[in-house]
Amino acid sequence: MNITHDTDFEGLDIAMLALMASEDVQDKPVLIDGLQRLRALCTELRPYITAPDDKGRREQLLHAFYHELQFSGDWQNYYAPENCLLDQVLMQRTGLPLTLGIVLMHLAHSIELPVRGVCFPGNFLLLFPESKPVLIDPFTGEEWDYEQQSLMLRATLGDLTRMDSKYTKETDQRQIMSRLLSVIKGCMLQSRCLPEALRCSEVLLAMNPDDPYEIRDRGLVYEQLECPQLAAHDYTYFIEQCPQDPVAAVLKVQLAMLDHDAIIFH
Repeated sequence: MNITHDTDFEGLDIAMLALMASEDVQDKPVLIDGLQRLRALCTELRPYITAPDDKGRREQLLHAFYHELQFSGDWQNYYAPENCLLDQVLMQRTGLPLTLGIVLMHLAHSIELPVRGVCFPGNFLLLFPESKPVLIDPFTGEEWDYEQQSLMLRATLGDLTRMDSKYTKETDQRQIMSRLLSVIKGCMLQSRCLPEALRCSEVLLAMNPDDPYEIRDRGLVYEQLECPQLAAHDYTYFIEQCPQDPVAAVLKVQLAMLDHDAIIFH
């Protein structure tokens, strides 16, 4: 496994981390080819970047990314697995906000343009820290103003939610990778790619071994894979660690329906 608890998430390039995760999830070698594609992209981009200032380079980067390099958001097959696996995003040049954002971050770093990721509720964003910070939606390349941020926030968290600076704070790369793996897992589950979804959970648990919510989610995948004893083990751990969580009561009922050895609750 490439991604572990001890991985240097802040020291490694974010696109390399995403390719490492993609290799772990698919259980096949994609890292070397992906890195070669990234190098070729940087070479392809360089002639389009001529501005001496950050604002000009940002504008040139975004124009080149969506026009000359022809990357785009996939509106029609948004949750398709290939949109969340970076090696495939690099091949087809379509993706989700998060995967497109990771490619843009890599390209920005290659031209020494400062950029940070923001795990905004409902949509990954890029923060360019210019004299006036600029938030960009990597899915479209458009700038998000306060109104657009508020609309997405209410759509994701409810109409009573109000904008707060905590939602637009820059995110460290470990958090970005956790979000990426969670997105991959959701896409895999929706597409019924259960072995890949299970490997997502395993990578997330390599990063945070005792996370009861991820262990619960792994149990849900085990159950769909018809591994009732493994599912029961994970459900039991979650119930013991989070007895007050409303889901614990549901899982107790689920445990009674599984074909497994007797489990004793203390």
